[in-house]
Amino acid sequence: MSDEIERTLTVLRECHVYTLPPRPHGGFRCQDWPKTSHIFSGRVRVVTRGTACTVKLEDVDTGTLFAQCPLDNDKPEVSVEPVTDSSRYFVLRVVDNSGRHAFLGMGFKERNDAFDFNVTLQDHVKQLRNEIESEAAAAAPAPPPQDFTLKGNLSISVGQSAKPRAPRAPAAAAPAGGLGGFLPPPPPGTGGGRRPKASPAAPAAAPAAAPAATAPPFGDGDGPGWVAFG
Repeated sequence: MSDEIERTLTVLRECHVYTLPPRPHGGFRCQDWPKTSHIFSGRVRVVTRGTACTVKLEDVDTGTLFAQCPLDNDKPEVSVEPVTDSSRYFVLRVVDNSGRHAFLGMGFKERNDAFDFNVTLQDHVKQLRNEIESEAAAAAPAPPPQDFTLKGNLSISVGQSAKPRAPRAPAAAAPAGGLGGFLPPPPPGTGGGRRPKASPAAPAAAPAAAPAATAPPFGDGDGPGWVAFG
């Protein structure tokens, strides 16, 4: 539409334009362009008006249009074609006001300018395609609601969950020094598991007899055993 605002995407200050020989088999190569084919030096301005994108070759000082290349949004490689032997040179399909078209070679002195030019065109095409896909998704009819009701005599039974089992009491701790309530193993050297017999106790010693009273050899002088001599 004529009332749409023209928007500038990028401006690259220096480019060189060449006439081209007939298209060779396998694509254009910039090394095949002689210096005598150089016809213009100026700037590149990439603009959009609505969805239309145009590459304009203009005079640096006056801004006079030298040639313009409308970009095909569906097949951008038809409008701007990279050469096969350099990343700084392209082949543009330019169109005049009467609709006639021709092919011109264009190159950048700086590699960064060529990179910016290429990325600008790619971003425009990518954004336009995303907008078209978003509009198509918004215009698409909503899917019919799904019917989750049961058909016929189908029914759903919900079983009760089992009662929780009471927690099991913790096992009693084994007695200290034992092995789970079992007797400790026998001490070594006892004959393999048999208890040793207790040794018989030694008989208790008889109490010592009290020493007998020693009688005097001749009696005590008072009893009948006293012998008196004449």
